[in-house]
Amino acid sequence: MNNREHVVIIGAGVGGMCAGALLAKNGYRVTVCEKLNTVGGRTRTQEIEGYRLPRGAVSFQLRGVLPDICEEVGAEFEKRPVSEMWFWIKGGGEFVPLPAKSGTGKMLEMFMKVHGGGSKKAMARVGLELSMKKIGKAFRDPEATAVGDDGPTFREWLERYTDNEDLLALFHAITSAVSAVNDFEYPARHWFAHFAATEARMDKYAMLPGGFVSVSEALARVIEANGGRVLLEAPTLAIETTDGRATGVRIESDGREETLPADIVISNTGPSVTVQLAGEQALGSDYTDNLQKRIRPTPIVATYVVSDEPLFEPRSAFLAAGLERIVTGVPLTNICPEWSPDGRHLTAFYGTPKSCLQPMDREDERRANMADVRTLFPDFDAKGGRFLDVQLRDIDDPDVVARSWPGYNLPVETPLPNLYNVGDGCGPQGYVATPAAAKSARMAVDRILERSAQQPAGRAQHG
Repeated sequence: MNNREHVVIIGAGVGGMCAGALLAKNGYRVTVCEKLNTVGGRTRTQEIEGYRLPRGAVSFQLRGVLPDICEEVGAEFEKRPVSEMWFWIKGGGEFVPLPAKSGTGKMLEMFMKVHGGGSKKAMARVGLELSMKKIGKAFRDPEATAVGDDGPTFREWLERYTDNEDLLALFHAITSAVSAVNDFEYPARHWFAHFAATEARMDKYAMLPGGFVSVSEALARVIEANGGRVLLEAPTLAIETTDGRATGVRIESDGREETLPADIVISNTGPSVTVQLAGEQALGSDYTDNLQKRIRPTPIVATYVVSDEPLFEPRSAFLAAGLERIVTGVPLTNICPEWSPDGRHLTAFYGTPKSCLQPMDREDERRANMADVRTLFPDFDAKGGRFLDVQLRDIDDPDVVARSWPGYNLPVETPLPNLYNVGDGCGPQGYVATPAAAKSARMAVDRILERSAQQPAGRAQHG
């Protein structure tokens, strides 16, 4: 295909780079404009004291929409598969391995092993087994959460089947680690949509020694190899519109303003910023009102720790149940030792704040997450542990973990027929994080290709 339409993409995150690579391979002239000095967006790498930290995504799914796109366009980068997931449950006293593909039944079996042993009274074990059977059956019921608009939260749904505090804590850790939202705030139906979307799940995953940014770097190479451009340190000032269409993107580059004429504009900045760039008048009040109702930025607390000895020995991520905030962690240098400049060990912990709807109490979040690290690893000081950084990314932070909660996304289309949104704020039901961003890119590109097939190529033929 030799389509000469010019596509300008705003933002070099996963969604924008996937869209750019797919379109470049289909013959479109692609220009990506990124305000930072690196591609990757919220999946870029950050350095503190020489340690390389994942700013956003850590795990790369080995099967699903994102690896499929990378294979299709020929984006290559090194992957290190991780075969296990481990669990820690408060009161269990140890980490327990669980193969990543085992599913809910195996998870509950593991839970019984930890909490249903001889220290439990017989009646307590019977009650726990009954709760687990009810939950397992409910998970297989497609109508379990078909109530109202959003229906019950996941916690409210789960409490129909159990009041066991340990089970509630276990599922809080699982759902929060996946969705980055507290289970008592997150609608159950959105969790079940994710549970059913096999293309979106992280059943098999890897870590990337080049950091997750290596995905966007590889996609950038595809764009450039197919005649496109990736402009760094080129912030977008406005999306220009005329007669109900996007006509160009005004950027700042090398200290000067210039307008890039465009037949198609794709925004990877999040729907809220897209409205700011194009103007509310251009997109209409219905669209902006819907955005205000739907979009819910997702906060996170990321805690990075350095230690003389590894806090956690396995080469795997882990989930933690029953803590104040932390729900998951990754011993980064167990898998990617080159991320440490001095041979010490780097571990990342991720916690959901007390509320994902309200601004954080920053001091309380810092206290709770640091205390959770010490609860998980009582030998923290003995192993030479120290806190490298505690990052409090609140709902108004540019680097929120997701532009919106899963299930609260906007469509990739906008009221302007040649302006599209991509990113994790536009993924379909059941998709979260980088799979959501990649899926949104696939959807936007499919619509662009469909429309191009229905009209002559090169509408504007801009140079």
